[in-house]
Amino acid sequence: MVEAVALPAPWRVRFQAGDNAGVADTLKAGTGGSAGMRPHELLEASLATCTTISARMTLADLGITDAEVRVRVHLEREESTTRFRYALLLPPELEHHRPTVEGSIARSPVRATLSKPLAFEPA
Repeated sequence: MVEAVALPAPWRVRFQAGDNAGVADTLKAGTGGSAGMRPHELLEASLATCTTISARMTLADLGITDAEVRVRVHLEREESTTRFRYALLLPPELEHHRPTVEGSIARSPVRATLSKPLAFEPA
């Protein structure tokens, strides 16, 4: 569970999950700032981090424990579709493992969660 609390600065929020905390912020109509990630960037970060972890785990299963893996995620909010575009960046010497890694990240937990229909309900 994550809890978010409004801070005194306009649109700035502190969020916390257990012992881990962060700040989100946004700028709208000249008000607010950039003290933290914007809310949509947090969605991108969720998918990017989970995808990166899944890729690293797959490579570790293949005996490659020190691989530099990068994932870039860009969220596109369209009228009828929310599209997550991602790029898996592997070192050239690991490109031959791309099909295995891509298969793994297709089943990553956050991607699986975001791929299902969503419902929003008060607790």
